[in-house]
Amino acid sequence: MKHYIYITLVLLLTAVSAKASRVDTIVFWGDSSKLHQRLCVYTPDEYNPDTTAYPLLYLLHGIHGNHYSWLRDGNVVYTLDSLIGNGIIRPLVVAFPYCQRFDTTNVDEPKPLLHCLLHYPSILRGEFEQTFFEIDDYVQQHYNVDSARTQRAICGLSCGARQAAKLAKTGRYDIVGLFCPVINLRQRPDSEIEPAHYWIGVTEGDVFLYKGRRFRLGCERRGIPVTFYQDKGSHNWKAWRTMLNIFLETFYWNEAQDDDSSLTDETEITEQP
Repeated sequence: MKHYIYITLVLLLTAVSAKASRVDTIVFWGDSSKLHQRLCVYTPDEYNPDTTAYPLLYLLHGIHGNHYSWLRDGNVVYTLDSLIGNGIIRPLVVAFPYCQRFDTTNVDEPKPLLHCLLHYPSILRGEFEQTFFEIDDYVQQHYNVDSARTQRAICGLSCGARQAAKLAKTGRYDIVGLFCPVINLRQRPDSEIEPAHYWIGVTEGDVFLYKGRRFRLGCERRGIPVTFYQDKGSHNWKAWRTMLNIFLETFYWNEAQDDDSSLTDETEITEQP
């Protein structure tokens, strides 16, 4: 019930504000997966389906989250509205898919962590990634988004970062963000199809810190552009909200604000002592 109240408040606030962005909640039947696919989609203020196509960003939640997690816990509407409204980043479309496949009951509420951990093999098998194309096709067909790889990015936090790293190997995303990633050694970047840039964010208090560092080394050894950000904190939403803000400002900068920036800027952010 709490998430309904929160989403309702977000929609009401955005409706009466000067920056009237919109969040759509979508459920559709996947013919290939034989299940209901769920996602939320953010469109910016003055979104126009008939103008130049918008960049597309996917944000994946963690092991016991859902398609409302970035909206509820990540405060992402406020972040996007502020950055776009102040001319810091370009307007873009952001999609938040439901990333679990092991439990299709009561999907609108986050599952208990222990329950999700018991079903961790589902994530290892990549069941979400196998049917993600249905979500991607739906977004492409129903929203004015750019289909060019250079205008597509995907980010994930924790186990969602693992899923994002696997989807990166489809060759459909130029930028991949990994926030406190829980990544297996076998997922090191070694395929022929790699994104143009990885952005990895870690925190000093995270038990999975070494996984992000190891993935970074894998990128550097293979000559794959990578930005590495390390800060204080832990494996929590405070850190992920900060990482998203930096990620957005890094790759979606407003050209009118800075003519010298680059979508694949390889400048590394200095690690915090």
